[in-house]
Parts: sequence; C-alpha cells; structure tokens
Amino acid sequence: MHRALGLALFFASIAAGCGGGGDGRLSQEEFQQQANAICEKYDKKIQALGSPQSPADVPAYVQKGIPLLRQGIAELRALNPPADVEDNYNRMLDETAKAIPAAEKLADAAEKNDAAAVQSAIKEAQQADDASDELATELKLDRCAAD
Repeated sequence: MHRALGLALFFASIAAGCGGGGDGRLSQEEFQQQANAICEKYDKKIQALGSPQSPADVPAYVQKGIPLLRQGIAELRALNPPADVEDNYNRMLDETAKAIPAAEKLADAAEKNDAAAVQSAIKEAQQADDASDELATELKLDRCAAD
C-alpha cells in the first residue's frame, strides 16, 4: 500500500501534462509557451495539495486532485495548436484524461484496503502518464512532460 503514496508524484507529473496564421491557430512558439504555462500552473496547484501520508489519506487527496486535473485538461483543450501538431496534442490530452478514472479506482482501492487493486490502478495511471509524457516531449511541452 505504500506505493499508493506515489500518486502524489503521478498527479504532479500529469498536471505538469500543455497569433499564428489567419486561421486562429497559435504559432508553434505561442502554443508551446501557453501549454507549458498551463501545465506549470496546475503542477503547482497539485503540489500544494501535499502528499498522502498513508493509504487512508489517498481518497481525500484524489478527491481534491481530480478537479484540478480536469480544469488543467480543459484549459489545455481550449488552446488552438498549430494544425501539424493537433492530432498528437489531442492524443496527449486523451492519455492525460485517462488518469482520472485510474485515480478514482486508486481511491476506491485504497479505501477498501485492496493492495492488488491499488497496484493495478497505479499501473494504469503510470501507463497513461508515460504515454502522455512521450507525446508532450515530442511536442516540446517540457513542463507538461516534467515528472
């Protein structure tokens, strides 16, 4: 169950997940600056939650973290990236969003003191985080890929 404490790092890394031409799209530089700023803002908010000190603390932590994660994803989705990176950007956000049901499963498993389910939820979340980080790195969104 002590691995559940790794959720704090997981949320931090996810939160750290962020005018061009006449079509209303951002230039590559604007896109990178704005997405990285959003990721950094939510990374700080997640870090401010502290870390669960025991498995019993995980459900409350998740309950506070999920709204921040949703808000960060919504702000990132509101950006209009350059067309050539839009597909990868949307995939990055979709992978990031997978952290929400994984975190809910983790909170439920921690509440039930189900070590196997905790490990499964952490693995699910880590896979989504790794996929999101890989895409963020490709997009040069270093604050969104930061662990």
